[in-house]
Amino acid sequence: MTFSLADIDRDTAPLRPFEGADLAGLPSHELLALQRLAAVGSNSWDVLQASIAGEVARRSRAEDGPNSLARQQGFAGPEQLVASIVGGPRGDGARLVSAGRVMAPDSSAPDRERHPAVAAGLRANRLTVAEADLIVRTVEALSGDVRELEERLVRFAAHQTYELLRTACRTEAARHDAVQLEGRERRQFEARGLDISEDAFGVTHLRGQVDPVRGAILRTYMDAQVKAAFQAARDGESEARTATQIRADALIALATHGLDCESKATGVKATIIVRIDKDQLADEVGVATCDAVATPISLRALRELAVDASILPIVMNGTSEVLDMGREERLFNWRQRMALAERDGGCAKCHAPISHCITHHIRWWSTNGRTDLENGVLLCTRCHTQVHHDNWDIEVDEHNHVWFITPRHLDPDRSNKARTRILGGLAALTTT
Repeated sequence: MTFSLADIDRDTAPLRPFEGADLAGLPSHELLALQRLAAVGSNSWDVLQASIAGEVARRSRAEDGPNSLARQQGFAGPEQLVASIVGGPRGDGARLVSAGRVMAPDSSAPDRERHPAVAAGLRANRLTVAEADLIVRTVEALSGDVRELEERLVRFAAHQTYELLRTACRTEAARHDAVQLEGRERRQFEARGLDISEDAFGVTHLRGQVDPVRGAILRTYMDAQVKAAFQAARDGESEARTATQIRADALIALATHGLDCESKATGVKATIIVRIDKDQLADEVGVATCDAVATPISLRALRELAVDASILPIVMNGTSEVLDMGREERLFNWRQRMALAERDGGCAKCHAPISHCITHHIRWWSTNGRTDLENGVLLCTRCHTQVHHDNWDIEVDEHNHVWFITPRHLDPDRSNKARTRILGGLAALTTT
């Protein structure tokens, strides 16, 4: 691979008009524009470093033994060597090496790249090194032909955040390898465990992991306790605990209840919602989604959850029951909330879990807004406050997609008369 600074020169040139600018005196829209330009330039440097790291990795192959470049420098592998040079953790070195290997020709076929879509995205500055590493790790863990999936994820990453890309990678990986999902869940179940230790000051530390099914049960219960405590605080009760403290207290309440089954736990109940497509259920092949965890689950896991009375399995099809309540009801009912959860998948704006959300009237009730599905949207508490405080507009189009319209004073391009529209809900997470 040829070393060149041409891309660096091209991508840093737009920064030069800001030379000598007083950052504190820049208008907000110019400051954000500068941040975006700096990010493009920074990513160009990362790609350049990755190309160098790829060559370091090529000279540090395990089969080279003590003659490998990394071993000669006193490191076990190229990731550690690169991390030591760039001054970051091993993860930074691993991401640079991963991206560098992607851009290098495949040793078994010199005229081909291992991941052409990712390599092209890196060279065109449409992907960051972190995004490229995430996509590569996702597709390399899957079986079969993953070229189309890789291309979809690269296109998705070009206009979404890293967090949303990570969610899309989890979802798409589960759908791609639905047949393999049960085996993975079984291995995750076997790997479950909880370590309890005590430090020198008597503080007990917990560290462990559970599979998605047990995780759904645990998270649903914990989230219900946090939501109930914060709701009580909004209703006037005193609540000084943080969310993490509430979860800790809930866990202790469970243990106390187990020691004395005649005592009550917190008294807060919750229902786990699991969804499955009717056709997939009939075909015995597919994946289900669970509101409590981000990763889809297998049909076997769905059946395991569904035997419990606290689990609500919802079979989805193309028909829908009329749930609109007009202005006869002030609040959206539970069945309407479930329908909105299917469309929004959580907070329609930031994609926080469903259990963190309230149901918001798009046209406010106080201005004669109706309690209808087309006038409802799920928002977490933070986004709900932001929508009201900053006067965001929300629309639901003919395809049942939710759109957030940027307030004029927050729009990055205030010269544009058509305000920026941001796609929300589950539709924003699609990679197609």
